Amino acid sequence: MVQHLNKSIIDYKTHPIAIGDYSIGTNAISKLYSYVTKWIQNRLPGAIIYGYPRIGKTGAVRYLMRVLEEDLGHNFPLYHITCKSRKNPNENAFFEDILVGVKHDLALVGSKANVKRNRLVNLLIEKAEQAKSNKVIIFLDEAQNLFEFEYRWLMDVYNDLSLAQVHLIVFLVGQRELLNQRTVYRDTGRYQLVGRFMSQAYEFKGILDLEDLEEFLLGYDVYSEYPIGSSCSYTQFYFSEAFKNGFRLSSLASTIWDIIEESRRTNGIKGNLDIPMQYIVLFIENLFLEYGEDEKDYDIIHIPTEALKELFEGTGYLEWEIYGRIT
Repeated sequence: MVQHLNKSIIDYKTHPIAIGDYSIGTNAISKLYSYVTKWIQNRLPGAIIYGYPRIGKTGAVRYLMRVLEEDLGHNFPLYHITCKSRKNPNENAFFEDILVGVKHDLALVGSKANVKRNRLVNLLIEKAEQAKSNKVIIFLDEAQNLFEFEYRWLMDVYNDLSLAQVHLIVFLVGQRELLNQRTVYRDTGRYQLVGRFMSQAYEFKGILDLEDLEEFLLGYDVYSEYPIGSSCSYTQFYFSEAFKNGFRLSSLASTIWDIIEESRRTNGIKGNLDIPMQYIVLFIENLFLEYGEDEKDYDIIHIPTEALKELFEGTGYLEWEIYGRIT
């Protein structure tokens, strides 16, 4: 049953769509979740999650963090840390960044790397004990920025935790450069690094086909809610009258997919279709913000194809394909 929501008392500017603070599940995230949970169950020391820039890896990790928190418990030691880019490896800075990432109270105190490493190890042991677990999981985002020395310092942490019977699992999230790094380490005999952190790899992809797109759009129709506790999906919030009359964003999937394929043909884009989530999300957000705010009574059910095409071309996806996926 579709509930009525009095939007007159809600500021549109606070909606997750307006501020870009939300995650919607996708088929790709579901596949990644199955791999990650299997790796955790098998106590794999580490694995690579890689993909093109803007494909949606960071958003996927944020989504996984919430799901894994529900699976493993809210006090489980589970962290998502972004690796900074540096000209040279610096042990003190490395452990300082990790301590900040795990929210250690003394992360910025002192300048001795060994002291900060011990702080990190002691905190992770403490968190594991509090969660009654023997595992700690860290997602290291932008991991292609890591130097070999930093992997070795991370391996020291792994070994120290092992002595306390705590198993560290590290997922390296980043660009395809990670595969090149693994090849170099393997071919030059750095087997410990490969075995600890790079033994397996998974390529994260975006929207591959109509089924993927429809499933993603369904998230806005069903698997989203604002305000919290209202049972009001994002589609219902922005297009309440149309929603009441049966409109669902997912019903536009075929039309949107046709626009994508036609735009690619028109611009001479060939190769496998793999659309980064950034562009699909931007397209949907612009659709909501352009036609759904302030009860404009726009007939979203009969939105012109040209209007959808203009919104899609405004995302920058075609430029990304034309000028190179590596940018």
